[in-house]
Amino acid sequence: MAFYFIFWDGVGYGKKNSVTNPFFSANLPTFRQLFNGNLPSHRFKKFSSNLVSLSPVNTTLRVPGLPQSGTGQTAIMTGINASKFVGKHFGPHPYSTLVPVIKEKNLFVQLQEMKKTFFFANGYPKRYFDYIFGPRGKVPTIALSYISAGKTLNSHEEIKNQRAISADISGSRWKELGHPEIDSTDPLAAGKMFSQFGKSVDLIFFEYFVTDHAGHSQKMPVAVDMLERMDGFIKGMISVCDLEHDTILMISDHGNIEDLSVKTHTKNPVPLIVIGKNHSYFSSRIKNLTHVTPAILTYIASL
Repeated sequence: MAFYFIFWDGVGYGKKNSVTNPFFSANLPTFRQLFNGNLPSHRFKKFSSNLVSLSPVNTTLRVPGLPQSGTGQTAIMTGINASKFVGKHFGPHPYSTLVPVIKEKNLFVQLQEMKKTFFFANGYPKRYFDYIFGPRGKVPTIALSYISAGKTLNSHEEIKNQRAISADISGSRWKELGHPEIDSTDPLAAGKMFSQFGKSVDLIFFEYFVTDHAGHSQKMPVAVDMLERMDGFIKGMISVCDLEHDTILMISDHGNIEDLSVKTHTKNPVPLIVIGKNHSYFSSRIKNLTHVTPAILTYIASL
């Protein structure tokens, strides 16, 4: 029995429009198969089958303005309304007064207190560590959460030895990032690897932030590529997972990539996608970002 948590940044419900929404320009056979030929959009927000649930999740949390990653990810990882806590949406990094909250109340720390095992599967290049731990760097919410639980982030060494997953799934930029010894990976193979990693812990986590970067770029080919990588990744996972016993949960912090007509984030709700065992448990409980961690903790505690 395994629990897979996939966070993809900046993915909301958008219009069914191939000109502005890359979901309807991309080739996404896995998602379409899951949703009976459909894709998440303003016209297709909810779906349930014996395998998967799709439902909308609010990201504004009753705070004016556009949702941002720092407060949105904090809400996901802690169950705290971070935007209300600081009086505004803030990002991309966590607001200074949120840092002690993240360190004390994040999902990984709470799992550790429950004596549950977990693994943050992302691996990063040297320049990422040079930046976040440098004089001007700030540690992002999810990485900060993992470090706060006494864990160490994976580097290029874990990627090279196939003990971690590239943050962009395929690892297409490792050579230009200063690691020519690392080859790119097929998304299908990466998904299978991630699935295997998850069989040895109570919860495994993957952060896919390139979808948000693609949204800000407003470049359709880039956005299509990032979505198609995730589609292949999920296909690889499903081919290895035992979905009668395993659960895959996907959530985002705010909208962005679904509307390339604007450079900013959106106020659109985000799709909660849960595949496998007890998928309806989560769709019935998660209505806004603050519900994610409490629902996961309650579920895992019951196993």
